[in-house]
Amino acid sequence: MRLLQLRLHQFRSYEQLTLMPPPGITILIGENGAGKTNLLEAIHLCCLGRSHRTSNDRDMVRLGSSTCAVHARVARTSVQDEVGVRLFAAQGERKIVFVNGKTVQRMGELMGHMTCVMFSPEDLDLVKGAPKGRRTFLDMLLSQSQAAYFYALQHYNAVLRQRNALLKEIARNKAQASMLDIWDEQLSKAAAPIVIQRRDAANAISDLATDHYSFIANRKQERFFMRYQGSLMDSLDPEADMRKRLAASREDDLRRLATGPGPHRDDLQLMLSGNDMRSFASQGQARTAALAMRLAQIDILTRAHQETPLLLLDDVMSELDEGRQARLLVRLDRMQTLLTCTELSGMQNVRPSCVLTVKDGTVKA
Repeated sequence: MRLLQLRLHQFRSYEQLTLMPPPGITILIGENGAGKTNLLEAIHLCCLGRSHRTSNDRDMVRLGSSTCAVHARVARTSVQDEVGVRLFAAQGERKIVFVNGKTVQRMGELMGHMTCVMFSPEDLDLVKGAPKGRRTFLDMLLSQSQAAYFYALQHYNAVLRQRNALLKEIARNKAQASMLDIWDEQLSKAAAPIVIQRRDAANAISDLATDHYSFIANRKQERFFMRYQGSLMDSLDPEADMRKRLAASREDDLRRLATGPGPHRDDLQLMLSGNDMRSFASQGQARTAALAMRLAQIDILTRAHQETPLLLLDDVMSELDEGRQARLLVRLDRMQTLLTCTELSGMQNVRPSCVLTVKDGTVKA
């Protein structure tokens, strides 16, 4: 996959911008706060319909503007696709998503037309952070791989919200506890495909990431792997077991006013040489593990779509020593890449096709 053109209108620090990156590596250089990450965020928005760094779409609308828009044109193996997203500053206004000139009603229709993998300094949270970040990692990978998963996840979350709302109604004596039976049934059915696909994806990622970690770290004594964790991790029948767990936790759920068991509490356990990385990993080991997970993500997306995703590297290379930097680039040489940095001195191993300077909402060669 190749990004042919990116257009921004009133997006973040950019009033208007058209970017036409060449194949290979494009370096975006500029001071912190110059707007480099905003360009990568715009690409991520076109791929997934959401930012990688904020859950509030209004944050992406340029200050003083009522709306912003991002449009991208990509060349795929046999076709060209155009995608676009329009966001609004006013609260309550819903984003508008376009695919090949037509407005789509469901976000899942955006998935797969344009795919990307982003490396950022925040990826350390994949190793050291809360479970939510690792769940999001799995969900975004599976959503880009297959739109059916995205819809299944949306359905599960909608049913979960309904059940949690009912728990609160019961606490206010406005509903009967017996009404939970129907939502337990619905939530159990919705949970099964999520669990099965996450479990399979975690196994596939682990196999790939083990090899990538070994190559980048160049330390044979360190073995990295991951495993899926959750209340249904070993279940042969997730739907039936979910029903049992919901029944067993009903009293606790009514006391907490929230649903306990289920894939909304899943996690990935990351292990290095038999130790849990959240407690024992150094910064260098954690960074290498995160890189290995992102490389595995690339492999899976490439396999799913029979073409490589776009690669976005946000101020990552300067964090690596020269050896790890060189070995990482060996694994990335087949993809169109946009890379941000504050200075070229840390890019000894990078051979860019283009270097662009980002300053004050402008991008210049």
